[in-house]
Amino acid sequence: MFGYAVANIDKLTDEEMEQYRSCYCGLCKALRERHGIAGRFTLTYDMTFLVLLLTAFYKMNKREGTERCLPHPLKPHRYWVSEITGYAADMNVFLAYHNLLDNWQDDQSLFSLWGAKLLAHNADVIRKKYPRKCVAIEAYLEDLAAMEKRGEMNPDLPANCFGNLMGEIIFFKEDQYSNLLKAFGSSLGKFIYIMDAAIDFKDDLKSESYNPLATRSSGDFDEILFLLMGDCAEKYKQLKLDPDLAPDKGLIENILYSGIWTRYQAAGKTDKGEQ
Repeated sequence: MFGYAVANIDKLTDEEMEQYRSCYCGLCKALRERHGIAGRFTLTYDMTFLVLLLTAFYKMNKREGTERCLPHPLKPHRYWVSEITGYAADMNVFLAYHNLLDNWQDDQSLFSLWGAKLLAHNADVIRKKYPRKCVAIEAYLEDLAAMEKRGEMNPDLPANCFGNLMGEIIFFKEDQYSNLLKAFGSSLGKFIYIMDAAIDFKDDLKSESYNPLATRSSGDFDEILFLLMGDCAEKYKQLKLDPDLAPDKGLIENILYSGIWTRYQAAGKTDKGEQ
């Protein structure tokens, strides 16, 4: 379900590409420092987007540096972190842990079981650090699994559930902005859930696997997704990122309006360009 919030690197400036890589490297560094080598292997670009978005929204300072690391041992590379980076690393590991558990339960994958066991202690630490948030995330995951198990054919129900999960992750702390961030996260989550179902549509029909769009026509998918992204774009605009105070705004919008469509395009669903 993840792996959609990525940049369209063909449309990034050199400066934006450097910022993107540096943010990604900062998240990798935080994963390694907080959760060890196993944590680093959970690294995703989705949480890089979260770091970019919340760092810009809260106008947080960045701590920059250069270092060598295991994946890049020869040449020092730049990274940056903010107050958000550690939070994103924790959420990344917590979600990866549950994804591995889900894979084990669905496919009896021994690799997934092994991975989940490696991350179990980390997940417990994260659960104690963010008790309310983790309880909410696990409740949404349980509800989503129950809907998928019973073959729920109203796509709005699982999409809303996944949206609520994303809203929980994207809002960083209880403050006057919580509802704005939750609303944006929820809208983004609904879009991602339906896009994932659209991409898997043909394969799921062939394998007789669950797909919430199974009763719909694939010819309707473009329109559905454009409407969902339209709502997501409106929620994003309400965050009111100031380009003078949020220099990564262009990079964030590249991900939201262009990069997020790349897997759908690669699956041959649409020739959608920029929003």
